[in-house]
Amino acid sequence: MHLFQLSFFLFFCCLVHFFYQKNLVLFAQMSSLKAVNGQLTSQPFVSGFSPSQEDAKVFTEMFGNNQNVINWAARMAAYYQAERDELLHGKKEEKKAAAPAPAADDDDVDLFGETTEEEQAALDAKKAKDADKKKEKKAVIAKSSILFDIKVWDETIDLEALAAKLKAVERPGLTWGQHKLVPVAFGMKKLQMLIVIEDDKISGDDLEEMIMSYEDEVQSMDIVAWNKI
Repeated sequence: MHLFQLSFFLFFCCLVHFFYQKNLVLFAQMSSLKAVNGQLTSQPFVSGFSPSQEDAKVFTEMFGNNQNVINWAARMAAYYQAERDELLHGKKEEKKAAAPAPAADDDDVDLFGETTEEEQAALDAKKAKDADKKKEKKAVIAKSSILFDIKVWDETIDLEALAAKLKAVERPGLTWGQHKLVPVAFGMKKLQMLIVIEDDKISGDDLEEMIMSYEDEVQSMDIVAWNKI
């Protein structure tokens, strides 16, 4: 009997010591949290205005590698403090369904779909306003920037004169840009030109037909780049 009492006493002492140590750790953690919380009142991170090794250290001390706890903390943090207080005190109530709108009085029902002068005036004003808005809206014009090469039959053809001749061509939706002469081989050069077109007015086939119409000078035409702008 004496041995049993001694064993029970030792077990009780160990249990008290365990909870005492656990409470000390918990108290230390709470004190640490309060200190960190105070530090974060004037700055977004523990070490200042950008995360550092100190932030990672404090975060690890608080959460360790417990990813589920971290996810839970993030979810709880998404709620306002007032909402967490309601959950804490069990005051969270289901939102009441909105009461259905009262049925209109039979005397107010317009059986023949007639509108009053005021209603018609309001409708006309709205239509006029919508029409004005449509007029104000500028139509978006789809355009493309095209860079292409022109190769001629031989070196005797004046590429600058050819470029001037092409740029003299005027078509709706066509804007000529810069050009340059690019060496090819054996003293030959090609003419590289840049244009901007409106997509609904000029197509790639139209461009090729226009360039290749100068058949005495142009041997071939190749598109290098075609970009929407």
